[in-house]
Amino acid sequence: MFCQNCGEKMESKDQKFCASCGSEISDTPVAPQEPPLKAEEKQVSSPVKSTPVYQSKPINVGGPGPHSKKTLAFAIVSLVLGGVGFALGGTYFMRMLNPYSYYYSYPFGPVALIIGGILNVTGLIFGILSRTNCSKARKTEPVNTLEKVGSVFGIFGIIVNSIPVVVLLVMLIILLISYIMYMTMYSMII
Repeated sequence: MFCQNCGEKMESKDQKFCASCGSEISDTPVAPQEPPLKAEEKQVSSPVKSTPVYQSKPINVGGPGPHSKKTLAFAIVSLVLGGVGFALGGTYFMRMLNPYSYYYSYPFGPVALIIGGILNVTGLIFGILSRTNCSKARKTEPVNTLEKVGSVFGIFGIIVNSIPVVVLLVMLIILLISYIMYMTMYSMII
């Protein structure tokens, strides 16, 4: 027999009151019922349905991060190297195009062209590094003007440095072709 109030099992059939809750027990037999769970024992028996969780970009609050600062720094270095390399190599290049001009007289000669080319290649590398850090900054840092300015300067640095490098490569190819032609004509004379 069970208590009608709390569902506890009765110790004897002659019991008049429930030992657990104290309620009066009637003489009519009650069908055994599953006792209700106490507050501490209540559990959810239904399975939990999972919902897909989409990975989103974390929202960062604050100023520019390290990638944004590197973007701008690499872009400025790229532009400075491009300007110095263009000044050294471009001055000698203009002297080669117009040998009678005193305006473009330069004492270092071909060494300035080589140093200018090396500076332009280095500036091109820094421009590419600036763009690489810009893409990292967009993924991990909040949107900021430092990253945007660095990105634009990085693009200008790549352009400013790639033009003299291409011109230098074309000059070397022309020089190589003229040298080969000179050697073939010289070998025909002898």
